[in-house]
Amino acid sequence: MERRLEKLSKFLSLVLRHKPEAANVELDKEGYVDLELLLKNIKKIKGYSWVTENDILSIIEQDRKQRFEITKKGNKKYIRARYGHNAQLEIEISYPEVKPDEVEYLYHGTNSKVLPWILREGLKPMSRHYVHLSPTPEDALVVAQRRQGKHVILRINARDYIKDGGKIWKATEKTYLAKEIPPKYIRIHKYGV
Repeated sequence: MERRLEKLSKFLSLVLRHKPEAANVELDKEGYVDLELLLKNIKKIKGYSWVTENDILSIIEQDRKQRFEITKKGNKKYIRARYGHNAQLEIEISYPEVKPDEVEYLYHGTNSKVLPWILREGLKPMSRHYVHLSPTPEDALVVAQRRQGKHVILRINARDYIKDGGKIWKATEKTYLAKEIPPKYIRIHKYGV
């Protein structure tokens, strides 16, 4: 992805996950905003006058993590972030619930500094709506590498967690969500990667 589209992608994440006011828009209860309005407002921001609808659509198509989606309501297009919303935003998105036979293990990438806390308290969403889990250790490592320091990949016994009454939802092929994961389902998969 070229440099300016990468910059736009990060700005879209900021607006659609954390601060809609950065583009002077409001998200509806499902996290959607009118694409035409969003584009008009982004173009008013210094350094973004070049942005077109095709640029935004290109970001959505190229995004391996499927962070954004477009839907049509009538003859209008709406865009939202699929996951990763700040807990302060009043957003409720329905995701398909994962059944115990659909997954055995999921993974979570983090920093070694928080490992003692996680092993004692479990995984909690902190400032987000959900804990984010990955389907493979490699995907979890990509997430962990966003943080500085030694990286740790945790293995979550998702099947047992679900069998014991826990809920996990599938947001995309690469992102699973849970309200929390208690410590008894967490093991260290790789340390210092």
